[in-house]
This record gives sequence, structure tokens and C-alpha cells, in this order.
Amino acid sequence: MPRGKGKSVDFDLQDDELPFLGSQDSNGSNGSEDNAFQLAFAEQYIATREKKKKEQQRKFLVGAKKLVSKEIKSSAEVITEAARSVEELFQAFTINYATEEDCIRNLWLAIVEEERKLQNLSKRFHSAVIKEGEECEAEQIKGMGKAQEAVLETQRVIDYIYSKKD
Repeated sequence: MPRGKGKSVDFDLQDDELPFLGSQDSNGSNGSEDNAFQLAFAEQYIATREKKKKEQQRKFLVGAKKLVSKEIKSSAEVITEAARSVEELFQAFTINYATEEDCIRNLWLAIVEEERKLQNLSKRFHSAVIKEGEECEAEQIKGMGKAQEAVLETQRVIDYIYSKKD
């Protein structure tokens, strides 16, 4: 049963809806003409009702089509706007991400450079320590040599003194 604008329309015809088709005495040809007229009128009435029914259905379908088109259009606009917003957010995210990655890469490069400098400094310090250690060792050997000479000289002096006493 089609519905339109909140009204319910029933197109099924019952005999009691056509009161003019009620029982009449058909005694003669006049009654036959009346029956024929009533049947013709009933057929015309039914045809008119069917035509109205089809027109109401057509109007309902046209209205429904307009409503559905309107809803689809508004939904499509919402979806399009949402997609555009998502695309803008994604582009902003990509740009921010690339910027942050560049900053991080620059920090890593700075760390690598500082580490390289620290390694060079460490190598120079290590070389200096080794050189100083070698110089220190040479000086200690020289000092020990002088100490040995002094001990030997002291021993000679002691031996000389003891040899003069005797």
C-alpha cells in the first residue's frame, strides 16, 4: 500500500464502496439499461481510481527519487569533505614527519661528528700518553743509571776509606 505525506490510501474496491451498484429491481429494459449504465459507470470509476492510484504512485516515486537524490548528494558532499580533510591532515603529517626526520638526522650527524672528534682527540691523547710514557721510561732508565753510578761511586769511596784505615 503506497504512502505519501502521511496518508494511507486503499485502492481495493469493495461492492459496498459503490452504493449505486446496490440491488435494484430490474423489471424490464429500463432496469437493463440502468445496469449497463451502472456497469459502465463502475468501470469508468474503477479506471479513474486506477489512474489516480498510478498517479499517486508516480508522484510518490518522483518524491522518493528527489529525496534519495538529495540525501545521496549531501552524503557525497560530506564524504568528499571528509576525504579532503583526511588528505590535508595526511599531507600536514607527512611534511611534519619529514621535518622531524630531518632534525633527527641532523642531530645524528652532529653526534657522529662529535664522536669522530672525540675519537681523534682520544687517539691524540693516547699517542701523547705513550710518548710521555716512553720519555718517562727513558728518563727513569737514565736516572737509574746515574743512581747506579752513584751507588758504585759511594761503594768505591767506602771501600777507599776502609782501605785507608787498615
